[in-house]
Amino acid sequence: MTTKTQQQRHHRLPSCSTSHPDDPIPCEPKDIHQYTLSPTQAEHLSPRSSGESISWSDHSSDSESPSTPNTEHQMDELVDQLKELPTESVNFADNKPRRASTTLISESPENIRRLLGNGETATKLISQCCGGGCCLLNTLAPDTQSPNFDPVAIPDNQAFRSLNLRLGALGMDTELTNVIPLPQTILDFDPVPPTGEKHTSVVHKEPPNFVQPHPPYKVYSAPVYHARELTKPGAEKRTFHFDIDVTDYPDEGGVDFKVGGAIGICPPNAADVVDELFDTLCIPKFVRDKPVLLKTQGGRWPTIWGEEKPRELVTTRRELLTWCVDIQSHPPTKAILRLMAEHADAPNEKKILLYLTSAQGQATFCDLRTSSHITIAQLLNAFPSAKPPLPSLLSVLTQLMPRFYSLSNDPHVSSARAGLPGNRRLIEMAVTVHETTDWHAPNAQRTGVGSGFLERTAQAFISAEKAGVDTRTVLDLRIPMFRGLMANPLSRQFGGEGPMMLIGAGVGMAPFRGFILNRLKNANCANKIWLVQGVRDSMLDEIYSGELGDHEKEIKHVVQSRKARGVKGGAKYVQDEVRLQADIVWFVINALDGRIFVCGSSKGMGEGVEQALVDVAMEKGGLGEKEAREFWERKRGDGQYIAETW
Repeated sequence: MTTKTQQQRHHRLPSCSTSHPDDPIPCEPKDIHQYTLSPTQAEHLSPRSSGESISWSDHSSDSESPSTPNTEHQMDELVDQLKELPTESVNFADNKPRRASTTLISESPENIRRLLGNGETATKLISQCCGGGCCLLNTLAPDTQSPNFDPVAIPDNQAFRSLNLRLGALGMDTELTNVIPLPQTILDFDPVPPTGEKHTSVVHKEPPNFVQPHPPYKVYSAPVYHARELTKPGAEKRTFHFDIDVTDYPDEGGVDFKVGGAIGICPPNAADVVDELFDTLCIPKFVRDKPVLLKTQGGRWPTIWGEEKPRELVTTRRELLTWCVDIQSHPPTKAILRLMAEHADAPNEKKILLYLTSAQGQATFCDLRTSSHITIAQLLNAFPSAKPPLPSLLSVLTQLMPRFYSLSNDPHVSSARAGLPGNRRLIEMAVTVHETTDWHAPNAQRTGVGSGFLERTAQAFISAEKAGVDTRTVLDLRIPMFRGLMANPLSRQFGGEGPMMLIGAGVGMAPFRGFILNRLKNANCANKIWLVQGVRDSMLDEIYSGELGDHEKEIKHVVQSRKARGVKGGAKYVQDEVRLQADIVWFVINALDGRIFVCGSSKGMGEGVEQALVDVAMEKGGLGEKEAREFWERKRGDGQYIAETW
């Protein structure tokens, strides 16, 4: 059922040697190389690792919502109010992307109605206060012409300028409403009792023993057996591979590492970032590592997923800031800003901080939360007179959570590699370093908590190896980890002997390496695997090239987005190659025990591949768009279509 209307709703599949839309019968393509794998070919494969498969987040909404219009008359009033808002309250710097709220205000009344919709849709959108423009209805009116207007002095420092705040007509006497109450301090520090046991801190080597992933199990400090960089100099994103020694990993009820599983890594905050925060809060050096008795009133903190109950334990301030709170990757909350306002000595800084927690400052607060990542040290340096006590600050900070990374190997193949001494047992993973702009300097970059820690570990290993240092005894680098999601979708659905199509971009390709090595080891034919790998430039960004067995060239298609731009008929992105390989897609998904795996970023790649798969089903199966999406949902429910994106 390929109609003209249907063709306009999706991409037509290109006609090529592997795609002919007039033949919807799912049969194995005839021009694919046929070959067998001898038992000895898999024995000397050199395994190497995995991508971040799950982004842990615990974001809470701090937005406050005004009343929401739900009639046509109220919608007209909303449109009029949006159009009459003062221009200075929503103007942004030329180099800052326009927010959703600004875009909405610049629209015509007709477009505003189209964006907001009518009735329940408009009510739902506006009540969420997520940049739709409603929060600007409380924007301050320009009263700068008043003889009594006393404008707020803007803090003159680089940290404040980096926030890109637009305060509008904010004066020292401006009345603010709905300021959130001061958050409660739910922990305290007491001196360690003289009779208590001596506390020994190894804060820079491993987390304290109370940082438990799932009691009674602990975080295991696994030795780094080997580390190397997978990308070449000049790559836009650096990717590192790790061989991690889990020989002495404790037994956990028979659960074992498996292909496609994910491990949880508990990264520490960088030592220089922690010291910067200590310095900003004016905490003396002699107390930073001094043992204290921490008393909490309830909750799970400072464990990861422990019981919710009051706790008393001996620790240090440095241990808590290093291992237990997220100080650089979580958006600022109103609770943090309200706490800073309470302890700000400068009247202008206190006013701005209270404004950000009020109804009048809701629009500015929304923009602050949705801009680039803001660190706690950046906020404190922006308002230098605000020095909240550390227990109060710890009470409102987000907990530092584990980062999850998929294994990029078959643990059994990796542990059976030649030359491995002492029956060591290894798992492998890969991580791409995440970087964002740092506020300290215009061109400065800072890394994510997890990827930054792993990059520092890899660089230390690589440097020591080049210098001839014994990396396993002298250096003794370790990664705090625990056996995480061995039953995650990639691991749970991998298996069987049916054909597989693996679709990944960037580090999302890493877990497929374990799939392929396992299949080559156990299957008697390798042509049941097709891999589509997306990279920017194969000379710089392609990972695990040459490590997928003797038939890598036959089973793998590499899509280079950078080189393919402007090339007529060339595949730009992974989803373009998926359309070109429509026959293989249709054969695999309709074959007995066939599976299609997708792994990578959900934005761009994940969405594009999903649409490409819908296009294939529409063309090859003669389905409408709705039926094609239902087709893939059924395959997902049957475990034949597995998408792991983040």
